[in-house]
Amino acid sequence: MNARFLPARAKLNLVLRVVGRRADGYHLLETLFHALELHDDLTVVRAPHGVRLEVTADESRLCVGAGPDNLVARALAALGAAAGARHGFAAALHKRIPHGGGLGGGSSDAAAALRLGNALLDRPLPEPALRALAASLGADVPFFLRGGSQWGRGIGDELSPASVPGRHFVLVLPPYGCPTAEVYKNHAALWNSGRPQDTVPPVTVPDTRDSALPTFFVNDLEPAAERVRPALGALRCRVAARGYAGVRMTGSGSTLFVACDDEAAALRCVSDLAVLADEGTRLLVTKSAPARSDPIEDRCWPEPGASGGRPH
Repeated sequence: MNARFLPARAKLNLVLRVVGRRADGYHLLETLFHALELHDDLTVVRAPHGVRLEVTADESRLCVGAGPDNLVARALAALGAAAGARHGFAAALHKRIPHGGGLGGGSSDAAAALRLGNALLDRPLPEPALRALAASLGADVPFFLRGGSQWGRGIGDELSPASVPGRHFVLVLPPYGCPTAEVYKNHAALWNSGRPQDTVPPVTVPDTRDSALPTFFVNDLEPAAERVRPALGALRCRVAARGYAGVRMTGSGSTLFVACDDEAAALRCVSDLAVLADEGTRLLVTKSAPARSDPIEDRCWPEPGASGGRPH
């Protein structure tokens, strides 16, 4: 049987508002997910039994573990159990998305694994069952089953389509992450005590019940993330001081992004921010992904090192 392939795309939270908290501690969100061209590669094929995962990467710092805790391995194991499959899966994951920065790489990999594994089953699971499996793996995994642009409500898994024109983005990637649990814990403390003044000039944010693209973006978690990582606030101020006051953070950090009208504007932004690269911060240009989820492709199993990376 041929292997199946999908690009597992990164995402931005163009808008992220924390609107409440459930009794079980989960925060209630209103967020605008937006898929990017930046992607990992995932190839899956049937195997006699179990789940086997190989991981390569463009750079060693992008590599992640290939053990049973990897979300690809967890997704394929959960899918096989739910479907009562008599076979296993082998998967080859090539990483390009930085991890721990709020770009959703692990969740995107998990969603791609569910789609690919399901396509290889003799009796594929129906879409509602696949969505339920996705939600059990992470709150933003259901978004990646759909891709494009979606408003996420609840804990981020209640999805509705959004209309978002394509843009270019400059990703500002500092050499540290933001622990998600610590960011939410600090946000709760700030929520209870009254939020501090933002570290960049305020912007006008539209009513997020409208499906149209906002002119400006917002992230309620920024003050908390900057409390966890004070250097992140300083970095965001430096980006704003160079003429990009609309710079925002995605997810719970630590990746910042600047939206640009076209590639030329994105390249000018990179030039303007080039001084940041001397301090370990990376700058990456990407753009909006297609509005719909990518079709599954038939592929040969990748040769070792074929994507330019090294096995982990």
